Amino acid sequence: MDSRKTTLTVALVFSILCGCSGSADADNPEFFALDVGQTYTSTFGGRTSRCVELIDVVESYEMGYWQGGLRKIYYKSTITLAVDGVRGSVGCGPFHMPQVINGLRISGELTRAFTINSTAIPEMSEAVLLSAKEASMPWYDPGRFAFPIKDYRWGCANFFNAWLGFHDMSAGKLYYHYGVDLGGMYPKHHRLVSMIPNAKVVSCGTGTSIRNSELEILYYHMVERHLRQDIGPGSILDRGEMFGYLGNSGCGNDAHVHIDMHHVSDPRRKINCFAILVQAYLEEYDEPLSFPGHKRHCFAGNTVELEGSLSVAPPGRSITSYEWTFTDGSTATAANVSRTYNTKGTYAEELTVTDSAGKRSSNYVMVFVYDRRKPTEAPYADSLSHFPVRDVVPGTPVTIYFHGRNMTSNFSIDYGDGTVEAASDHDTKVHSYQRPGEYVITYKGDGPGGTGVFRRKIIVRDNGTPS
Repeated sequence: MDSRKTTLTVALVFSILCGCSGSADADNPEFFALDVGQTYTSTFGGRTSRCVELIDVVESYEMGYWQGGLRKIYYKSTITLAVDGVRGSVGCGPFHMPQVINGLRISGELTRAFTINSTAIPEMSEAVLLSAKEASMPWYDPGRFAFPIKDYRWGCANFFNAWLGFHDMSAGKLYYHYGVDLGGMYPKHHRLVSMIPNAKVVSCGTGTSIRNSELEILYYHMVERHLRQDIGPGSILDRGEMFGYLGNSGCGNDAHVHIDMHHVSDPRRKINCFAILVQAYLEEYDEPLSFPGHKRHCFAGNTVELEGSLSVAPPGRSITSYEWTFTDGSTATAANVSRTYNTKGTYAEELTVTDSAGKRSSNYVMVFVYDRRKPTEAPYADSLSHFPVRDVVPGTPVTIYFHGRNMTSNFSIDYGDGTVEAASDHDTKVHSYQRPGEYVITYKGDGPGGTGVFRRKIIVRDNGTPS
């Protein structure tokens, strides 16, 4: 078949899937697609009609050397809208939450740029796909979801593929992640639970699917022997009920669960489940979330802006401070910072946020830096994670798992308490901490693309301090 006709056919199918079809009920955000200059009018769950106009879309990209080639990698889209004539903007891409414009809460679900030459998402014909809901109403009702992993800490593993995050798995084409991956320790450690009440098990296995009258949720990369043996298709799970352990099927060395969602009323369209996972996490763990960004790429000598302003606090609270600690030991206190990288390699930049209740959270963004004259794939850590991640007290054995790629020599692991050991490209170590505190694990190794530095934070609490 002619390639141009194939592209047009795929685009037409995608247009049907994400066109202006609206939502089946007022409890869920309403989906609609627009081109620049077009408008969409609806009540969006409220009492009066609102008109949304698409003014402009600005795509932000950077060049990255992956799978032996130079790639144009989009990392966000900025969507300018007018709601009843009042202008504002929303972001689309990794870590972007819904924003309020003139009393309407709007989420950037997808833009055309993320679908071009992509292996995962059919090319769309419209400029943007949005969802929206009256801002006086919750995006989703409080208590509607349980976070899918028990005793988890967001950022305990460096393996995290965000909604529309770039992932380096497809030679020749770009792969933007559709769904959300939550990384964790190797199999049979983290417990998985049903996110929704009255959930009927539709399928049970590598892809475990559950459904109630409103939503269907797919948990992928399961391992059957790590699932409960007393459940199967037709079983009913309550919200928060454990059905198995984090798996490692079909995903190499980085154990994680992939979450997909869709409304039962519209099974063809995937939901951007990131905001749902954030809501569930904040309700369960009552701590802020540090979001310093997804993987970033640049040539040596370039400057990268890192956006910590995407971080979020629990309802009723706000982020009061941003503390950056960079791989070179320097620090900064602004929400968004610009960094110039002069040497090829991989950098792990830490962002710690504190909210108005005094609670803290840390996470890292990996920045891959290439030699412009001789670009070589930068070092990459498929996994750097630890278990347990909560209830660690002095003397608790902490299992640390690491796996490096594009790294060939000079491996080491620094536990952050003065202990440094030789390491390898792939191993598991056990370490105990003698005093309470926050300890940064640093895993390093050299390769043709430079030195790779990867970091995670372990929190060791007093015996009497909540986890």
